[in-house]
Amino acid sequence: MNKIINIGLTALFACFVAACENDIDNYDAPNGGVYGTIYDKETNEPVPMPVPGSSGVMMSLYEQNTGATASVDFRARQDGTFEHTKVFNGSYRIQAKDGPFVGVCEGYVTVNGQTQVDLYTIPFSRISLDVAVSADNKLTLTYDAKTSNETLQLTDVSVIWNYAPGVDVNNANHATLSSLGTKASGTHVIDLMSDTEFIENHYKIVSNKNRVYVRVAATVTAESKPYVNYSRVVEVTVNDIR
Repeated sequence: MNKIINIGLTALFACFVAACENDIDNYDAPNGGVYGTIYDKETNEPVPMPVPGSSGVMMSLYEQNTGATASVDFRARQDGTFEHTKVFNGSYRIQAKDGPFVGVCEGYVTVNGQTQVDLYTIPFSRISLDVAVSADNKLTLTYDAKTSNETLQLTDVSVIWNYAPGVDVNNANHATLSSLGTKASGTHVIDLMSDTEFIENHYKIVSNKNRVYVRVAATVTAESKPYVNYSRVVEVTVNDIR
């Protein structure tokens, strides 16, 4: 009798599990996605961003005409591109939230499969950067930081280098950061051979084919809040330590 009861309970449990699995399987997987670039509407160049993560710019998708209240959130990359490959087809408002832009950066997209949507905005500042390396590993940075309109003022300009490709003002994303105050343009020399971070982490640099990564950050304070724009990241191959 006990065997019969056990067999019956096992069969009942199996039916319950199968029913649960069938309920779960009834949900369709996301069938679309979005990708694109945030462009400077005046220069048509991508707007450089902070490193994705806690300091990155949040991208939010808001589904339209469905009553949905929660957004789909993901981070923009530091080169100004973004991508989310698991989105249900439909109509959305897409917004780059709290980024270093003048005004709101948003648009609308109808997702049908993997769908491109580019956004256009005005950054608070624009920064150009060129880097030269000497035989004794001095990096000479030539930079120019300009606000996008004359009502804005730079409150800080910083030069940054890192031994990883992700570079921004966040402590986790730079080896050394040096503030230049409000000096908007000129040259600055980073003497890597006198930099403790370079010496102590040289093994990381060697393992990465002697590459380091350099960037300039410019801060503008608007409505009592600091906003940081960036130059592109410049990859530099340094020389072996003798």
